[in-house]
Amino acid sequence: MTFVKQLFGTALFAGATILATSASAAVFPLKSDDMGLSHRYKTGDHNSGGLQGMGKDIIALRPTSNNVWTDLVSDGADPTVNSNRLIYGKKVYAMVSGTVVNCWRNAPENSKAGTKDADVLNFYIGVGGNHVWIKTDDGVYVEHAHMIPGTISSTICPNNKTRFDNPSSNTMPPEAAVANGVKITKGQYLGLAGNSGNSTGPHVHVHMVKNGAPFPMNIEHGQTTPFTNGVTPSTGPWTLLKGNTLPTGNILVWAPRSTGHWYVNNISSAAFQGWFNHMTDSGQMAENLPCTSGGAFYNTEWVPSQGAWVARAGMSAAELANQTNALALQGFYQYKWWYCDSVRSAIWRK
Repeated sequence: MTFVKQLFGTALFAGATILATSASAAVFPLKSDDMGLSHRYKTGDHNSGGLQGMGKDIIALRPTSNNVWTDLVSDGADPTVNSNRLIYGKKVYAMVSGTVVNCWRNAPENSKAGTKDADVLNFYIGVGGNHVWIKTDDGVYVEHAHMIPGTISSTICPNNKTRFDNPSSNTMPPEAAVANGVKITKGQYLGLAGNSGNSTGPHVHVHMVKNGAPFPMNIEHGQTTPFTNGVTPSTGPWTLLKGNTLPTGNILVWAPRSTGHWYVNNISSAAFQGWFNHMTDSGQMAENLPCTSGGAFYNTEWVPSQGAWVARAGMSAAELANQTNALALQGFYQYKWWYCDSVRSAIWRK
């Protein structure tokens, strides 16, 4: 068991297996390491009903001021330019493992956000634009839509035309069908987020279908917080998904990141719990957690998780000593500790 629950102040530790989730859950189709440290994704309900009734439309946001967020790469950027949207060009990953059954890869993009190509309106370009449908072994169909032309590999999608010969408004267009499609592994790179198909701006659309009906999207890892009226603090509160269904309505998603060696500095004490959960939920463990400014900020280093460990911040000297003694009875030794004024932080391992 890996102990990864961290709490501040006088609150006691609890052992938890944050990494344990349902084996049947999907992965979020985007990752945090493909964007800025302060950026987050936003999901909204697709609201078209029918088979897309549980679908999600995803964009990327960055905080500006007063808990307000924007999807533009910089203040004052032209919103009609596709590449000025933060989501544009982000890597899209397969939510599930399975077989490609329907796809398109070379449809031209809508030239400007807010407009649609004439062939989109007359259905010679599919509603999903450049897309990949994956069928799982237990019969769930999953669409990943609106990618940049040419970014889906021909080894994934063998359909190379730019437009259909015959118009189709079907989300699984007949001309995009794939026989004996390639096998895809959950989390595999598919393409880059774009603005192709029935889209009014760059975004990623995903939805699931099973037995001819919408199917809920349960997500392995990540955190969410409500995004009400376009305003929310970056400190959350953040709730771990842990294999549960994505909430309805507009929400911010703190997607997991790839397991690796990461440094995140100047984390405020108010934001630290969210960062701690984000890293541990992504398969990381703390290597360094020094505090600064009397515990107001933390500079952190993270490595791939292995073995049993515990970390705690915001302690007094007495709490550090008591925690070390209590954990020693469980077979833990004090791996590292830090102090800044009267505040202590520490990591214990077995």
